[in-house]
Amino acid sequence: MSSILSNIKTIFRLWHQYAKMDLLWLLRDTRYCLIQIFSDAVTALASVSAVLLISRKFGGIAGMSFEEMLFLCGFAVLIDGFILLFFGGNNIAYISRIIGRGQLDHMLIQPVPLWIQLLTGGFMPFSGSSKLLCGIVLTVISLRRLAFTVTPLWVLWLILNILCSAAIILSFVYVFSCCTFYAPVAAEEIAMVIHDLFSDTKTYPLAGLTKRGATVFCSILPVGLAAWFPAEMMLGKTPAGLPGITFYLAAALWCAAAVLLFRKGLIHYGKYSSNRYTGFGHR
Repeated sequence: MSSILSNIKTIFRLWHQYAKMDLLWLLRDTRYCLIQIFSDAVTALASVSAVLLISRKFGGIAGMSFEEMLFLCGFAVLIDGFILLFFGGNNIAYISRIIGRGQLDHMLIQPVPLWIQLLTGGFMPFSGSSKLLCGIVLTVISLRRLAFTVTPLWVLWLILNILCSAAIILSFVYVFSCCTFYAPVAAEEIAMVIHDLFSDTKTYPLAGLTKRGATVFCSILPVGLAAWFPAEMMLGKTPAGLPGITFYLAAALWCAAAVLLFRKGLIHYGKYSSNRYTGFGHR
């Protein structure tokens, strides 16, 4: 119990330190920081504008009305905002860069467990909050248009689903980023490619696919689990005819796969390290 409390204190202490550093950047270079915050907001809105315009033009997509599509897009932006807020700094969400550049040594020599560093090292509460705010605005607007009754329990369910969706995306990224342990040059940017895969597809509903196709995109290639599946659940639907427990089981399995493969990759890294260390980009 004492070790658990000690780890929790360490996590909050590191979050506090990273929050102060992020605030210092905002105060030191306010203009550049605000430009980045504004750019993130524009990027968030642009990422969902196409599917929303198509939905508006045709009165919905794949059985989802425009208002439901607005909720789906708002939920997708919420997930992106959560990942940016907690894992956007220091390339934590793009772990293949750290591994491929040999910068994992920076973390392994620290007197803090690696998992705590990965959990806290990307925290950016000031410069990384714009996408999350955009997602909140879009979600609130969609719920008002749907005349949806929001209860405290439903809000807790929403937060749980955001955590699970983010876990699925990051786990999928980390699973493929483990290739960087064995091919640091070729796989250095694989995390960015995986993130782009989710960014390009997670706002599209899969109800128009066959059940087999929807099952594939909700299991082996979990882009449907990133936003569409939980959004449908929260709207009271049964996505692809699959039970809701599928979503939470998938999140647990992908997290377990990421942990196992990352540990295996660390064993390889401990034996062979990396011969292409660079100080560039570790920020």
